[in-house]
Amino acid sequence: MKVGAREVASSSVVLLAENLVRLTAVAAVSFWIARQLGPEQFGILNAASALVAILMTVATMGLDTPVILRLTQTQQAGEVLGAALVLRTVFGLMVFALAVVLAYVLENDDPVALSVTLVVSLSILLSPVNIFDYWFKAKTLPVRPAAARITGTLLAAIAKVACLLLGFGVMALAWTVSLEALVTSIGLVLAYLSVSPVHRRAVDRQLIVALVRESWPYLLSTTAIIIYMKIDVVMLGYLSTNIETGIYSLAQKLSEVIYMVPVVLVDSAYPVLARRFLDANQTTDSQHGQMLFDLAVGGSLVVTLLALILAGPVINAVFGAGYERSVNIFYIHAWSCVAIAMNTARHRWLAAVGLQRYAPTVTVIGLVINVMMNLVLIPFFGAIGAAIATVISYFLSGYFSSFLFPALREIGQMQTRALWPWARLYFSYKSGEPNDSR
Repeated sequence: MKVGAREVASSSVVLLAENLVRLTAVAAVSFWIARQLGPEQFGILNAASALVAILMTVATMGLDTPVILRLTQTQQAGEVLGAALVLRTVFGLMVFALAVVLAYVLENDDPVALSVTLVVSLSILLSPVNIFDYWFKAKTLPVRPAAARITGTLLAAIAKVACLLLGFGVMALAWTVSLEALVTSIGLVLAYLSVSPVHRRAVDRQLIVALVRESWPYLLSTTAIIIYMKIDVVMLGYLSTNIETGIYSLAQKLSEVIYMVPVVLVDSAYPVLARRFLDANQTTDSQHGQMLFDLAVGGSLVVTLLALILAGPVINAVFGAGYERSVNIFYIHAWSCVAIAMNTARHRWLAAVGLQRYAPTVTVIGLVINVMMNLVLIPFFGAIGAAIATVISYFLSGYFSSFLFPALREIGQMQTRALWPWARLYFSYKSGEPNDSR
C-alpha cells in the first residue's frame, strides 16, 4: 500500500487527538486522586507506577522501530509479528519476574506498597500484545489502535472515579492500572483480527536472532530516557518516605503539564525550519537553528514564569493543606521546563545536521548525574533534594553537555544565545558577524 501525504497528515491528526484525549483524562483523574488519597498513598501509587513504567520500557525490547521497518518491507507480516510476539512474551515474563523481585527488595517493610507494586506490575504481562500496534503503524492505519487505547484509558478513568466516589483506597486504584492494560490489549487484538486474520506459522529462529540484533540499540536508548525521567520518584520512594514521594509527585506532574508548551512549539516549528535549513544547503550555524532554540527557550520561560505565579494559589486551593509543601518543590522543579525545551530542540536539530548519534550519549550523562545527585541529596533534603537533582541534571544534560563534544559546540552557542540574549554580543564579535543590536 502506497502511503502519501494525505495518509501521513490524517495519521498525525488522529494521533494528536488521541494523545490530547488520553492526556486530559489522565491528568484530570490523577489530580483528583492526589487530593483524595493524600500525599502518603498518592506517593505509594506513583512510586509503583514509576518503577513499572521503567520496566515496561525494558519489556518492549526496543522492537518497535525494527519491527515496523520490516513490516513496511515485507508481505509476510505474520512471520515478523510471530517472531516479535515470541520475543516480547519471553522477555515480558523475565521482566515481570524482575518486577516481583524488586518489589520485595524495595518494599519488604511496607505491605501496602508491596501489594500495590505487585498489582501494577501485572500490566507487564499484557504488554506483548502491543506488537499488533506495530502492524497498524507500518500501514499508517491509526484509527483502530487509537480507539483501543482511548477506550482503555477512559474505562480506567471511569473505574478510578468510581473507586474515589465509593471511598476505595490505593489498592483498588492499583487494579485500575492493570485494567487499562487489559482493555487496551483486548482492543488491539480485536482491531488486528478485524483487518488481518492470524495464520499459524512456524517461528523463524533466524528472524528472532535478527530482531534481537537490530533492537538492542533502541532498547538501550529508550530505557535510558525512561529511567532518566522516572528514577527520581523511584529513588525518593526507596530513600525517603511515602509522604515525601507524594508531595514531590504532585509537583512533578504539574511540571509535566507545562512541558507540553515548548515541546508543541518545537514539534510545530521544526519541520519548516529544518526544511529551510536543508534547502539552503547550509552546514554551519544558521538563523533557522537559532530560531528553533529561541522559540523553545522563549516559550518555556514564559510558561514557567506564569506557572510560578499561579502555583501557590492553585495548589493550595485545589489540593489542600496536605500538599502545601509541593509549592516550594514546584518553584524549583518548574525550571526543568527550560532544560527540557533546550534538550528537545537540540534533539530535533541533531537530526537536521546529521549528529543524532550523540543523543543517547548526552541522555546517559544526564541519567548518571541524576542518580548520583539523588543518592546524595534525597537522604538529607527529601523531596527538595530530588527537585534540585532533577533541575541540575537536566541542565547539565540538555545544555552544558553540548560543550563537551566539539561537534556540538556550535549548537551549544545557539542554546546560549537563546538562554542569554546578551551573549549574542560575544558570539557575534567572535564570529566576525555584524552586531545587529547597535
